[in-house]
Amino acid sequence: MDLSALIKKIGHSLVEIRVRALKSIICKLDHSLISVSDIVQEKMLFVYLLEWFNFPEVPMQEEVLELLTTLSKHPSAAQMLRDVGAVDFLTQLSPNVEPRLQAVISGTLDQLFQLPELLPCKTIVYSLHESVKCLKFSVFPWLTLTNTDRHILSSNESSLRSNNPHLVRTTCDLLCDVIMQDFPPEIFLQRPNIVKSLLSLLRVGSGKGEASYLHMQALSCLRQLCTGLRRKLRFYQDPGFYSTKQDPVSQNSSFSYSQEVRGTQRSQDSSPREESREECSPRPSVVGRTGQRARGDGQDGDAASNSSSSHRGGVAAQAPRQTPQSPTDVAHLDLPELGVEDDLELQLQQLTVAQFTVATMEHAVPLLKTEGSHVFHCVLELLCNAVLLLGDSVCELVWDDRSLKEKLQAFMGLLGDILSYHQSYAADIPASSQVHHRIAYTGTAIFTIKLLQTILPPEKASDNLPESIATAIFHLCLDTSLGTLLPSVKEAAVAYLEQVNPDSHDLYRQVNRAALWMESTCNFIKEGEKNWLELLELADQAIHGLPFHHHLPIINECVCICSYLWKFDEPSPLLQTESQKLLLKLLSHPLLPVKTETYTCTLNLVKDCLGIQNVSRQNPGACGGVNFLLHYRVLYEISTFGLQDSVNVAAKDILLYLLKGRLMMTASTWDRFNEALYPVMPILQGYAGTEDSLGNCVLLISDMSDVARDNMFPSAAKLKAALRLLFTKQPVVRTAAVQQILPHLTSTDEAQTPSLGLDQSLIAALPNFYCVRNTLDISLDNSNKSVLKVESVEKLYSILSSDTIDISLRRSAAEQLCVVLQKHEDTERKCVRFYVFSLQLNTKCVCCCSPQSMDCLLEPCICILRKLVYADPSLRHNLAQHNLLLLTLLRVNICNILIFPSRYNIPFQAASHHAVSPYCCILPSSSGLLTLAPARQALQVAWNIAWHSGIDNLLEELCGSSAKVPDFHPNLKLSEAQILSLKAMHLHAALRDCIQAIVTAAGHNSVTSALSKLSLYLLIDRLATPHIPIHRCRETLQSLSWHTAMTRFLQVRPACVEDERLLVGIVAFLNAYFRQTHTESASDPEDKDLCWILELLESGSLLNLLLVVETQTSSQGPGESEELKNHVNQRLQRELTGFFKTLLLCLAHTTDRLCLALAGPFKSQLAVCLLRSLRVSDAPRFYGLPSLERTLQGMVSLTAQPGWSSYCPDLEPISLCSKYLSGLLEVISSFYVEWGGNSMSFMGKGVTKNAVICLLHLSYEMLAENKEKWSLGNEAATEETTATHLGLAWLIPLWVDRDQEVRFASLGLGGALSSVPSGCQALCASCQNISGGLWGTLLNILLDQQESSMVRREAAFILQNLLVMPMPANAEEAKDSHWQHPCVHDEVSGISLVGLPALQALLYHCQYFQHVALSASICYRGRYTFHRQPCVGASSDAISQDSDSLCKLDSCISFKLSVEILRSALYCNDECKVMAADACLTVALYALWPWLLLDDTTMEAVLELLCVYTANFSSLPACSSLCTSGPGVPPGMKGTSSSSLMHAVMKLASGVAPDNSPVQRLAFYLLANLAISRDCRGLLQKNNFLQAFPSVPMPKAGGAKAASLGGGGTLLGLWLRLLVSLSSAEDIQLSILRVTGALELLADLAPHRRHALLTLHNLCFCPANKPPIIANGMEVVLLSCLESKELETRCIGASALWALLHNNQRVRKDKHTLTQMYMHP
Repeated sequence: MDLSALIKKIGHSLVEIRVRALKSIICKLDHSLISVSDIVQEKMLFVYLLEWFNFPEVPMQEEVLELLTTLSKHPSAAQMLRDVGAVDFLTQLSPNVEPRLQAVISGTLDQLFQLPELLPCKTIVYSLHESVKCLKFSVFPWLTLTNTDRHILSSNESSLRSNNPHLVRTTCDLLCDVIMQDFPPEIFLQRPNIVKSLLSLLRVGSGKGEASYLHMQALSCLRQLCTGLRRKLRFYQDPGFYSTKQDPVSQNSSFSYSQEVRGTQRSQDSSPREESREECSPRPSVVGRTGQRARGDGQDGDAASNSSSSHRGGVAAQAPRQTPQSPTDVAHLDLPELGVEDDLELQLQQLTVAQFTVATMEHAVPLLKTEGSHVFHCVLELLCNAVLLLGDSVCELVWDDRSLKEKLQAFMGLLGDILSYHQSYAADIPASSQVHHRIAYTGTAIFTIKLLQTILPPEKASDNLPESIATAIFHLCLDTSLGTLLPSVKEAAVAYLEQVNPDSHDLYRQVNRAALWMESTCNFIKEGEKNWLELLELADQAIHGLPFHHHLPIINECVCICSYLWKFDEPSPLLQTESQKLLLKLLSHPLLPVKTETYTCTLNLVKDCLGIQNVSRQNPGACGGVNFLLHYRVLYEISTFGLQDSVNVAAKDILLYLLKGRLMMTASTWDRFNEALYPVMPILQGYAGTEDSLGNCVLLISDMSDVARDNMFPSAAKLKAALRLLFTKQPVVRTAAVQQILPHLTSTDEAQTPSLGLDQSLIAALPNFYCVRNTLDISLDNSNKSVLKVESVEKLYSILSSDTIDISLRRSAAEQLCVVLQKHEDTERKCVRFYVFSLQLNTKCVCCCSPQSMDCLLEPCICILRKLVYADPSLRHNLAQHNLLLLTLLRVNICNILIFPSRYNIPFQAASHHAVSPYCCILPSSSGLLTLAPARQALQVAWNIAWHSGIDNLLEELCGSSAKVPDFHPNLKLSEAQILSLKAMHLHAALRDCIQAIVTAAGHNSVTSALSKLSLYLLIDRLATPHIPIHRCRETLQSLSWHTAMTRFLQVRPACVEDERLLVGIVAFLNAYFRQTHTESASDPEDKDLCWILELLESGSLLNLLLVVETQTSSQGPGESEELKNHVNQRLQRELTGFFKTLLLCLAHTTDRLCLALAGPFKSQLAVCLLRSLRVSDAPRFYGLPSLERTLQGMVSLTAQPGWSSYCPDLEPISLCSKYLSGLLEVISSFYVEWGGNSMSFMGKGVTKNAVICLLHLSYEMLAENKEKWSLGNEAATEETTATHLGLAWLIPLWVDRDQEVRFASLGLGGALSSVPSGCQALCASCQNISGGLWGTLLNILLDQQESSMVRREAAFILQNLLVMPMPANAEEAKDSHWQHPCVHDEVSGISLVGLPALQALLYHCQYFQHVALSASICYRGRYTFHRQPCVGASSDAISQDSDSLCKLDSCISFKLSVEILRSALYCNDECKVMAADACLTVALYALWPWLLLDDTTMEAVLELLCVYTANFSSLPACSSLCTSGPGVPPGMKGTSSSSLMHAVMKLASGVAPDNSPVQRLAFYLLANLAISRDCRGLLQKNNFLQAFPSVPMPKAGGAKAASLGGGGTLLGLWLRLLVSLSSAEDIQLSILRVTGALELLADLAPHRRHALLTLHNLCFCPANKPPIIANGMEVVLLSCLESKELETRCIGASALWALLHNNQRVRKDKHTLTQMYMHP
């Protein structure tokens, strides 16, 4: 389908056409009429889609961006988008669109920054488990074992299953010390029988006695295996060691020693067994081999060494013939063939890392119930390593795997049970057991949270966590002391609890809130500085917490505060408001004890302020203390609810004091009281009476007699009060009310009407006047809306109000209005003014005393008025203030009594007050919290910590001698178990007790127990990572005198096995402490701990213990078996070696000067001790592998420290290094050469690897001491006459060892050797019998595409060193040269080549340049085809290739290497540059540009390549090639901002970069090269690049003069260099002059900067430039240059002046002036 016409319409100027075309394409794609593959080659489609956003009207933005995202997923389309500048365009577009569209753009850009996969990835199928998506890492590459190794593993497996505990114990020791050091850790997963046996040991017995010891042994093995697996995982994740090289399963060996070589290295009396082993060796000699294969691949035999046998070598050879004492010695026996392994069957049985980790946890978690601290420590340490390994091997999808999920849930449920077990221990167990349970609970809880965070996101917790663990998490959240120590752990637990059990989470929140209230209560009590707002807030929180802490004394404090804040004449309104809220909350509190205490405290304060005692004190201001009560809200609360509750006595007394306090109050206070009392009078009058004081006081308020004339209230208020009394139930009160009303009725002043004549009978009837016989409903109708219009209502009203209309008609209108007003809506909206007429009518009726004429209207008018005031509250309240209205209504009612003998009653009951106090707070449910034991205990702890202002003070108080009883509620007192728990969780107290126990210990057990606890606290501290505790063990211990406690054990030599066992614990603790210190803290400028231990080690007592272990000179106590003694010695040696390794690691990172000063002697002392331990020929047990393995491990750590040999008092550094060299070569001879060279067996590999790494470190040390006098050849072992002269015959086979680390280290050793000429000679001499020799071997390693980059790099370093040697260029030079390498001999022609010809032949033969191109192609593999010429063509092809691995570390290195090779080839070579141009080098680099921007070092290499490529005038085509548009832009189309490589370079140069940025500097250098091209200069002009020059920052000090100090590397210097190059061409000179400020800046810089002066010099040569130059006075600047002290500056200035004078009329006219200026400045 031809889509070109449709695509063209997408760019049409009319929006309708554009939209139709776009919808058509999208529709075709949606309905599969076309596919993405059909349109990915349509370049203009991408251009039009991007230009869509450049039109004024931009519809369908989301559809366009979605289409771009769809297209970007296709590799070709993505490349096309990159070519047309989509990355730049979309980046600039993103900020200008909506946020939702920005997300779409981000997705598109992500696609564009992904390299396409043009080749299928090479995958290795390891097992059927790789289909499981939940695994981050499944299984390791498969390793095949030799017959020997299989026997060793089989033997150890059988021993582990033995019924003999002693055999099991020794086997575990052997596994830890030897087997797991030699065998790769993945072997034990690929053949899991040993792992299964170790796991089965964890289920043995009850965890006591021998079973407990077996548990510890198995745990130790499993922990070491976990550590090894994590280390191996990191190794495989290191890109430097990434390799696709298969394990050499089918290869016999890479190298083998011939019989001649081996014969010279063993004694003459070889046994038949040895001879038969030689004959049957699977590693045949290459001497005399005639088989055809590629030469130089590293699988050739070695030359025989001319070294003679020595006594030491003979002894070494005899060692394997001794009777084997352990499974280790199986390696030296002739073993029966076990048969061929079925690899496929074995691979199906292997364990994944996840399966191993889960199984380990599944078997180890039950042991957390142990009551032994040491076993618990071992279990927790194993789990700590296992959870890290689990996190490395699985992701959150593990819960989708049924088998793993079930196992995880099973042991998680068990974890919940264990947490419950350690939490709910009996209170009557010993204190030590309680402390152990508490520590065990803490460790288990932290591990549980860490496990959850590793594999289970909180949002998945509800579906996967068992009930027991959910309950345990809830209890963990309530653990106050744990939360105090590790708040982030608690936060994580709360997050899981919220998902697992929302109800429990709500309960936790309630507990947390109550605890906060308790803390606020204590803070309120102890508040010192009075910030009133904060204090009131604390008081409010304290009141909320009253149901929990019941601390009633705070109520009196609150009442006093409220009183105090209301005393002042001008108090703070905010403080008054907040304090009043506080008081009202207390007065209305639901808890009776709180309310009672509040009223009691208030009454006491009122008595104190208004009591009669104040008269004698003559303190009139005392009454101000009751101001806080003189507010209507407070009086309302007391009158309405206080008088009705059980606190009524206190409430009555408070009111009485106030009502009778006129004489005790100031006038202002009394007025305030009256003002506050008035609103609550209706409520208070409900208590009016004659039987008690309060009732009588209330009656007097409305009394108008002379007795009560106190002007307390105005007459109108008293009238209303008296009227209210008519509605009370007490007849006596109503009678009194009538007497109070009569003066109002008879007074003409108030009514402004004639007084109403009342006889005694009428007065007698008035008390019962408003007694209601029948209750009637007087509410309005809200059922439906009225259909009567407003006009109709108005007409009725006009009839009613008219005096000319008949009275009957008016009555009818009034009755109709009554009916109308029954609708609530009509009453509100239509009849607002009816009350005026009703009022007038009633008044007229009463005043005229002629009701007969109006009697028919009276009842409906009163009905109208009632409905009006019922519907409108504001109207009702307003009318209540009119005294006249009240009297009129009263008179009307009395008139009605006179008219109607049956008496007319107003039958309604008005609402009086709130049923419940509006200020009453709702209490939180406290019953559930206080009955739940964990919640109650959490609140108890929280209260006590807050009461004592912290846990430190709490423990100090609890542990003090004074038995002070706390003055708070007894239910909050802590139990003894809680106190112990707090001490165990308070790090300072717990560690202090441990240290004290060690100091005061009377026996070994006490010290051991304290050490176990210390180690547990350290482990918990480490397990909590990344959660940071509030206090860390290191910081806490540093505040204690722990150095003194430990020193006495480290200065005394152990006298018995128990002493040694105790020392094992001490050293293990120190090892853990310093290892954790190194992990946690950065370099400390003052490391007191490290200084202490180094000063202690100066005595050498601890270092000498390494020798004590070996020589066994310590005494043996009575009853101590040799076996036990040896076992403890081995443990001590293991811990000492590990401890010294840890110290060396700390020393490598410390910055403490004293530590650094002490480090040198320590290292040298340790070096001597390790060297003496290495002298295996003097040991009673010949070749003790465990000891040797550990000694070499210590040597690896030691020799990695620079300068380790420089501080030995008895030996010179070179002498000590020589001894080390001799000893290590002895080890190599005994454990590598004598065991068959590069054996396929893993047995002894640990020794070989560590020895080689030590030699590598040793080479660096010896090179640093004396570079010219060292070697590993024959002269290396001249220390003793019996030394073995191995030469380097042992080294070359290690280069192709089975172990990649051995290959890397041994090649590194070769690199160190080759750094000196003698080493190069020795290496070449050692490879004489190898086909291809040294050079061929190294080239094969370097060009092995399956080998890791680190190994290949070391081979490259050796070749690099070899190339430094003076190589003969031809046969004539070779005759006189001492360096006859490389040497190549053709067996067919008999021709031999030496030197450079031989090297060229080797490179051609091994296709070196093609291999380099292939290496680079792995980095980036593209779609461009180039000529494959050596170096140039190959490298260009490599650079132009696309790949999906550019972002990998090793791929970037390979790419950079290719770029550097190409740069070297292009240097000063026009022919190569032409080839690079033909190969479209710039196009390839431009395609790579987005990825080059991500890595500065690679960008630097590319810019350097382009600088060489564009250098010199002959490279003009190369320069122009940078200006061409990218491959995605059609010819003739205007390029975008990044449509060429030139644009990209300009952007690099003009961007903001750090000072002296290499990338920016190289970009300017490249632009300076490109200045020779007119095309490039044109682009600089079009893009206004030069406009940025005047804004270049000048050096801050000294202005232009200081600029001369900046040098050419500054940004200013780079610009000036570029301007010099540009100003050489006339077509851009005018552009320079047009830049505002450029000429002035050049003038300022010219006297001090050579390049600025050169730019002015160049500008003076163009006639068109001379007028502006002279106009700006540049001739003065040039004249000043003639006075410079620099000859070059004077010459340039003079040349510029001559150019300016030449053929310039204006200058000629002024030349006299110029001369005068020069002569007389």
